[in-house]
Amino acid sequence: MYLTVYLLLLAPVVLSAAGIRLARRLAPAAAAWALTAMIAMAAAATVWGLVVLAAGGLGRTREVVTYARPDPVALAAADPVPRAPGILAAILLTCGLIRLFRSVWRRRRDIRALAGLRSLPAAGDLVVLADEHPDAYALPGTPGRSVVTRGMLPALPPAERAVLLPHERAHLTHRHHRYTALAQAACALNPLLGRPRENLAFALERWADEDVATAVASRPIAARSLARAALASSGHAGPATTLAYPRHRVTARVRALQDARPESHWKAAAPALALTTATALAPADATAAPGRFLEILNP
Repeated sequence: MYLTVYLLLLAPVVLSAAGIRLARRLAPAAAAWALTAMIAMAAAATVWGLVVLAAGGLGRTREVVTYARPDPVALAAADPVPRAPGILAAILLTCGLIRLFRSVWRRRRDIRALAGLRSLPAAGDLVVLADEHPDAYALPGTPGRSVVTRGMLPALPPAERAVLLPHERAHLTHRHHRYTALAQAACALNPLLGRPRENLAFALERWADEDVATAVASRPIAARSLARAALASSGHAGPATTLAYPRHRVTARVRALQDARPESHWKAAAPALALTTATALAPADATAAPGRFLEILNP
C-alpha cells in the first residue's frame, strides 16, 4: 500500500499548522474560506485513510481470506497492512461516524428548539426578546433572524447600538452557519481539528466585524460597541448553535478593529497554500490502493 495512505492520517496535523499561518496572513473573509477548505480536506483525508487501512487490515482476517482465497504472495506485496492496525482503523472510523451522527442530531435538535423565535413579531429581520440578560446573535434559517435581548439595548449608547444589527446580518448574509456546521461535522470525525475549528470561528466573527466597521464607517465605534457588549453579557452564554456578537475572543477582535483594515498577504501565505495543495493530492494518489487490493481478492 502506498505510503500516502498513512500520510493521510497526518493531514489534520499538517493542515492545522498551515491554517494558523493562513489565519494570520489573510483578511478575515479569505481566511474563513481557506480554513473551511482545509478543515473539509482534513476530515475527508481522515475518513479515506481509515477506510483504506480498515479495508486492508480486515481483508487479511481469516474469514475474508478463507472466502476469497487470494494469492498470499500477491496479497502481501499489494497490501502490507497488518490485521491489528486495520481493525483499529475500522474501530476509529466507526467511532467517528457515531460522533458525526450525534453531532448532527444535537445540532438539529438545538435548531428546532429555537424555531419558535422565527414566529415572534419582528421589525424586518430583527427580533427583540423579553430577556434581561444582554445578548445578541444571528439565528439562521428561513427566515433568518437577528436576535437581540431587551437587556442588551440599554447597555449600549445609540451609536454603538447601531452596530449590533449589521453584525448579525453579516452572519446571515454570508451564511456563516454553513461554515460552522461543516467544521462541527469535521471535528466529530476527527477531534484533532478542534484548533482549526476555533480559528475558523474567530475568522467568521472578524469577517462580520469588518463588515460592520465598513457599514458604520467607523472602526472605533465598532470596537467600542463590541467591547461594551462583551462586558455587559459577561458570564451569560446564549444558544450554542448561534453566531453571537459579544463572544469569542473579544479582546483580539477589539484590538484588530483598532488597527487598519486587514489585507490578504498572499505571498506570505504561499508556503501554507502549497502545503495544503500537496496534502490535497494525497487522497488521489492513495485511491489506487483499494483498487489494487480488490483485484487481488477477486482474481
